[in-house]
Amino acid sequence: MRHTFSWVAFAIIASALAFIALPALGQVADAEPMIATSSIWYDVWTILQPVVVLLVSTVGPVLVTWLAARLLALMKISDEKQRLAIEAQLREALHQSAANALKYALTKVGMPAGGAIGGAVLAEAVRYVEEKNPDALARLDVHTDALRDIILSKAPDIAMRHMNSGG
Repeated sequence: MRHTFSWVAFAIIASALAFIALPALGQVADAEPMIATSSIWYDVWTILQPVVVLLVSTVGPVLVTWLAARLLALMKISDEKQRLAIEAQLREALHQSAANALKYALTKVGMPAGGAIGGAVLAEAVRYVEEKNPDALARLDVHTDALRDIILSKAPDIAMRHMNSGG
């Protein structure tokens, strides 16, 4: 994150310098010459001044545009990271919901003989998750078969806890 901040700071400083330097260079023609008029450097500066002003006036906006494009690209990366973080939270919530659904189904239907998760328990757990979290299922594009697999992945832990608790 510190690296991103340094680019932002650089962009702000460069933009400020560009907006300060351009008017200052425009006023050079009206200013008193800093070099004696009899010097060769005065003649060289008189010749090169329009070229320098032209370069600064064209390179400055291009530089600002390039920096703005880089900043937008950095912000999109941040947006992508944020989107991935939200999806990870949704995924975690869906898995937690699957565990809760299995607990609910075991309580409602009862623990099947032999400790295996039966069709009635699984169907009740799937119905519970689909009823309670339709938006998360849609956003993560989880269909019934995938949801059934998620719930089954939670079954050993939940069944063990259920049996240990005397359920």
